[in-house]
Amino acid sequence: MEFTCSRPELLEGVNAVIRAVSSKPQIPVLSGIYMETNDHVLRLVATDMEIGIEYKIPVQTNQSGATVVNARVFNEMVRRLPDSPVMFSTAGDHAALKVRYHGSEVTLNTMNPQEFPLLPTILDGDRVTLKASNFKEMTRLVSFAASTDEARPWFTGVLWDFHPDGLRWVATDTHRLAMLVGEVVHQQIAEPRQLILHGKTLSDVAKLLDDDDQELHMIMTSSQVLLEADRLRVILRIIDGQYPKYQQVIPREWKTRITISVKALSEAVDRASLASIGKEGSNIVKLSMDKDSLQIRSNSPEVGHIYEEVWIDMQGEPIPIAFNYRYLQEALRVIGGDQVYLDLSGTLVPGVLRPLQDERYLYLIVPVRTV
Repeated sequence: MEFTCSRPELLEGVNAVIRAVSSKPQIPVLSGIYMETNDHVLRLVATDMEIGIEYKIPVQTNQSGATVVNARVFNEMVRRLPDSPVMFSTAGDHAALKVRYHGSEVTLNTMNPQEFPLLPTILDGDRVTLKASNFKEMTRLVSFAASTDEARPWFTGVLWDFHPDGLRWVATDTHRLAMLVGEVVHQQIAEPRQLILHGKTLSDVAKLLDDDDQELHMIMTSSQVLLEADRLRVILRIIDGQYPKYQQVIPREWKTRITISVKALSEAVDRASLASIGKEGSNIVKLSMDKDSLQIRSNSPEVGHIYEEVWIDMQGEPIPIAFNYRYLQEALRVIGGDQVYLDLSGTLVPGVLRPLQDERYLYLIVPVRTV
């Protein structure tokens, strides 16, 4: 194998696939990055058997071939290379990888490429095409609400709920729930179906998509999903498990609707969160309201008492309620637009945030019982 490429292109590819390298590999070769060059294209592949990422970059190929290098070492080396053409070569199937630039040379140990589990080719399955911009929007507005508790893996994922009218993305950790009605360019699905994909992994994939106008093609089997876009190819494992019937927990009507500035509410909640500092600090903020203002209170023995007041427009009767401030804060950081509705139905009934400018999105928060 022998090829020449630029450092920026190579670093882009390594940064993409290294997200799939296992920190605790089942077999040694999974600690590496598979490299194969042919027809002036370098294919980089990494997998931990849960996710697999393949990324292609243009190179000047002098001789085709393949090898596997330690991902951590190779990544650190590429970062340190000069911004000039670099030549890579191996002299045999299990030979060391020689890296030459200017008058310098680095020799890296390699692993057997024949032992590396390459990504499967998926041809049959349900097919969906999305805009990269919509995929990114989903990860920004929904994925953060997924759980990090691996004991219940289905809650660490984002539900993709396909139905005849389109697609819904849903994530919940049982304390809050985010839902976005998605847009698809093309959908060819035999029958309505649901699948769960790991939320953090989806966020990692979104970071690899640069062009919002590019199309993201998906093929879905019973156990895996293939994502393809330009240079990128990703295989994701579908999480086993029964997702809760999320629509049953979303209040269909509201008794009180508050219209409030996103910026003003976010800043007030942020200041109220100071009461959580200290060993005995509470994460709870208490909300009360009248026709023109929302009052936010928090307190702790160590910090003291915090009172915030924000101007609002209210329809309905006042409903006092308490939330974990983090769940409010995290949603307000991602919601776009100037104003948001806060819909309430009771002191112990989940509250719902809805952006005024986007009816496709809602964020539900389970209240905290304070007595």
